[in-house]
Amino acid sequence: MAVPAGSRRLDLWTVLTLAALAVLGIFVLWPLANVFTASFYGEFSGSLGLENYATFFGSGYFRRALWHSLFTSAMGTLLALALGLPLAVIAARYDFRGKAALRVLVLLSLISPPFIGAYAWIMLLGRQGLVTQALAGIGIGLPTIYGAPGIILVTALNLYPLVFLLVHGALLRIDRSLEEASLGLGRTRFQTFRSITLPLTLPAMATGALLVFLGVLSDFGTPALLGENYPVLATLAFTLFLSEIGGNPAMASTTSVVLVSVALVLILLQRWVASRRNYASDAINRPEILRMTGWQRLVFPAFAWGLMAIANLPLLIIVYTSFLETSGPVFLQSFSLDSYRQVFHLVRGAIVNSFAFSGMALALIVVTGSVVGYIISRRDTMLTRVLDTALMIPYVIPGTVLGIGFITAFNQPPIWITGTMAIIVAAYFIRRLPYMVRACASYVYQIDRSVEEASINLGAPPAKTFMKIMLPLMAPGILAGAVLAWVEVINELSATVVLYTGATSTMPIATYSQVLAGSYGPAAAVASLLILATTLSLVLFTVIGGSDRELTV
Repeated sequence: MAVPAGSRRLDLWTVLTLAALAVLGIFVLWPLANVFTASFYGEFSGSLGLENYATFFGSGYFRRALWHSLFTSAMGTLLALALGLPLAVIAARYDFRGKAALRVLVLLSLISPPFIGAYAWIMLLGRQGLVTQALAGIGIGLPTIYGAPGIILVTALNLYPLVFLLVHGALLRIDRSLEEASLGLGRTRFQTFRSITLPLTLPAMATGALLVFLGVLSDFGTPALLGENYPVLATLAFTLFLSEIGGNPAMASTTSVVLVSVALVLILLQRWVASRRNYASDAINRPEILRMTGWQRLVFPAFAWGLMAIANLPLLIIVYTSFLETSGPVFLQSFSLDSYRQVFHLVRGAIVNSFAFSGMALALIVVTGSVVGYIISRRDTMLTRVLDTALMIPYVIPGTVLGIGFITAFNQPPIWITGTMAIIVAAYFIRRLPYMVRACASYVYQIDRSVEEASINLGAPPAKTFMKIMLPLMAPGILAGAVLAWVEVINELSATVVLYTGATSTMPIATYSQVLAGSYGPAAAVASLLILATTLSLVLFTVIGGSDRELTV
C-alpha cells in the first residue's frame, strides 16, 4: 500500500530503502567521488587544482581521443537507427512468416557482447581473416576493419536491437484511429507515417538513440580489439591507469571524469529535448497488420533476414573457427578439438571463475533487485525517489571508470578487497542491479494493489504478503531481469579488465588476452563457451517465460 510522502514511520520497507541507499553510497558514490577527487590533484605537482584538465584539453592526443569517442558514438548511433527503425516498422506493421524467429535473432545479437563481435569480424575481415585471404587470392583488396569503420560497424550491429525493441513497442501502442483519420483525409501511407506515426515514436527513438550512444561511448572491448592507433576515452582511461598504478591515478581519473561528463550531458540534453515535445497516444484500437504488396514482398523480408544474417554471422563464425586446426594466428582447413583442449588446460580457472563470480553476483542481483523494484514501484516517498534516481548511475557509468573507482576506493581499510574475488563480484552486482530493478518494477506496476490489500486485511504482515503473494506475481519480471543480468555479468569485460589479477581471470579476459596474443583458436573456443552460455539463457527465458514475453530494455 502507498505510504504518504511525509510519513516518518521506520517500518521494514523504510529500513530496506535506507540499506539500498547505503549500498549505492558505498559501491557507487564513494568510488566515483575518489575518481573525481583524484582528477584535481596534479599529475606532476600533486597539488590541488586544474592542472590535469589543462593537460587534457591542451594536448592534441587527449582531444583526439575525445573526438574519436564522440565521432564513433554518433556514427554508431546513426547506423543503429538506420537499421533498427525500418526493422521495427516491418516487424510491427506487416505480416510475414518467421516473425517469432526474427525477434529471437534480434535478441541474440543484442545480448552477445560487442567484443565477441569485434573478434569475429577480425576473423572475417582482419589481415589474416577468412574473407580477406580468400579475396586476396583473386586479387581483390578490402578496406581495413581496424579503426573507426570497424568500431562503428560492430557496435551498431550489436546495439541496433535497442532501437528495434523500443520503437517496435511504441508502434504497437499507437491508436489505429489516428492513422485512419489521416488516411481518410486523403494522405498516403507514407505521408501518414511521416506526420502521425513517426512523431508518436520519437520518445522511443530518442531513448533508443541515447542507449546506443552511451553503449558505444562506454564500450571498451571493441575499440581495444579494433582501435589499434585509434584511441577513445574508454581505452585511454585504462591505458593511463595501468601506467599510474602505484601512484596518483591523475590523468586516468581526469579522462574518466570527462567520459562520465559527456554521458551525463547527453542524458540531460535528451531529457530537455523530450520535455519540449509532447507526443502521446492511448492504444484503444491496436494498429492494423498490413499485407505486403508488390515490391514490399521482396524488399522487406530481404532487409529483415539480411540484417539478421549479418548481425549474427559473427557468432556462427566464432563457433565454426573454434573447431578448426590452427597454426599460430592462421586457421587450417581441417577440423580438430585442439583449441578446446588448450582452453581447458590453459584457462580452466578462468572458466570456473566466470561461472562462480557471475553466479554469486546474480544471486545478489535477484534478491536485491526484486525487493528494490517492489519498493520503488509501491512506495512514493522522498527516499524511494532518491533511490530510483541513484539506480541510474551504475547504468550510465562506463565499466572502466567504475573499475578505476573501485581500485582507488577499496585498496585500503576499511574495505580492502582489491585483487580479490569480492571486488569483481561487487562490480558485477552494482553494474547490473538496474536491469533487475527495472524489470521487476515494470511488472509490479501492472499488479492491482487490491491483491496486497486483501492479504494485509486478512492479517498477513507486509513481509509475508510480499513473499507469498507478490513474488509469484513478479516472477516474469524477475526471470527477464535475471536473464539480462546473467548475460551481462558473464560477458563483462570493461570493469573486469581493470580489476582482475592472475587468480581472478574470467572467460572474457581470457578471450581478450588470447586475441591480443594472436592465439585465435583458443580465443574462438572460449568465446564459443560464452556464446553457449548466452544462447542457453535466451532459450531458457523463451521456454519458461513464453513466446509472448519480451526482455525489458
